Amino acid sequence: MQDNDSLKDVWELYGVKENPFSISPILVAGGSIPIDSFVGRGEYIKRLSKIIGSKGGSRTFVYGDIGIGKTSFVNVVRSSAFEKGFFTHFKEITTQDKWSPDEFILNTLSAIYSTLKLLKERPLSDSLYNRLESLFGIGNRTINAGISVAGFGGNYGEELNTDRLTSYSLQDFFTEIVEEINKKTGKEVIIHYNNLELVSEKKIRYLFDNLRDFFQTKGVHFIFIGNLTAFSILQSVPRFSSILSDTPFHIEILTFEEVKELLRKRFDSLRISKEYNVIYPYTEDCLLTLYDLMQGNIREILNSLSTAVFYATLERPITLDRNKLSKTLKDILEKRYLCGLTAKPKEVLLEIVKHDEITNKALADKLDIPRSNISTYIKDLESSGCVYLRRKNGKDKFWKADAKIKWFLLKENPQQSLPL
Repeated sequence: MQDNDSLKDVWELYGVKENPFSISPILVAGGSIPIDSFVGRGEYIKRLSKIIGSKGGSRTFVYGDIGIGKTSFVNVVRSSAFEKGFFTHFKEITTQDKWSPDEFILNTLSAIYSTLKLLKERPLSDSLYNRLESLFGIGNRTINAGISVAGFGGNYGEELNTDRLTSYSLQDFFTEIVEEINKKTGKEVIIHYNNLELVSEKKIRYLFDNLRDFFQTKGVHFIFIGNLTAFSILQSVPRFSSILSDTPFHIEILTFEEVKELLRKRFDSLRISKEYNVIYPYTEDCLLTLYDLMQGNIREILNSLSTAVFYATLERPITLDRNKLSKTLKDILEKRYLCGLTAKPKEVLLEIVKHDEITNKALADKLDIPRSNISTYIKDLESSGCVYLRRKNGKDKFWKADAKIKWFLLKENPQQSLPL
């Protein structure tokens, strides 16, 4: 396995300090991928900024396919709001299926505490901050949600039975914190929940039914991010859908020109120094091939480029054209994934990858395999990370192949690749 120094050396060959194809989202408080490398979404940024700028709080849902830049889009807006005096936690809150309503609120309070702890000037009184710290400070014990809890409602540092942490007391404490932050900053609080697709349908319904009052806390702008499945589920939860403040944001793919601009900005911002030239390890034809194959999904494009460049680079920089890209990624796919599959699951997988999404019934009809067997094969493929559930419609489940499986569809081009 390559060590960190070897990984760093690979990207230095291209004149950059680190991986320009990182799939990590842009962060609120800055990170390796600078905010000024973000491109597109201009109208959406204006619209969400306007919602956040309104008084009284809001509930906004942002949805779309996994990996198209939803989190980065929201973080860019939150970063701008933070610079203008709004309070928002730095790290987005990743929702989990195991959370109860109380644990949902505890994780929200934890995100607030983690950010307040980093600020030199806290928009919160010492007394309220100490009470918050008593929930998450060092030395507290861990409860089921993975959160340390002690001292809430009692003496600082005193361990407390979590049964006493009722929903009412947590919501009341959250409201106290929000009201004081609102008063000290003169602005509202922004809370961002990520990855609702990780929560089961049953749990989403339960959580959002029970937390309706919490989500209507005055002075808070709640932003929720999920995929198409999470969106369709929440649309059928009247107690939640009725309190959304605006039409949900449907985030779509970037254009090819925007992807080109994004990569150029990343290479420029990660340049080792002004004296260094950067070397783009791909041709325009290579990039266009990936853009078409991945249907514009920026995470899938970046991951494919990162994997191929790192795999193919030895002692000197390389330039991937369509042919080199195809050979490299197909070789990786076969060695790392397909070689471990038996004949029938592999047949099912290579049929799934031909479609944007497909149901068990459609697979059974196309392959002339009993539906019960299809279910077994898909369960195995899902466990191995080769396919995932894209959405549900009634009892029908629509399956989609993981992006790496799409490498199987790459075709070589006998014509010479275009220069970048």
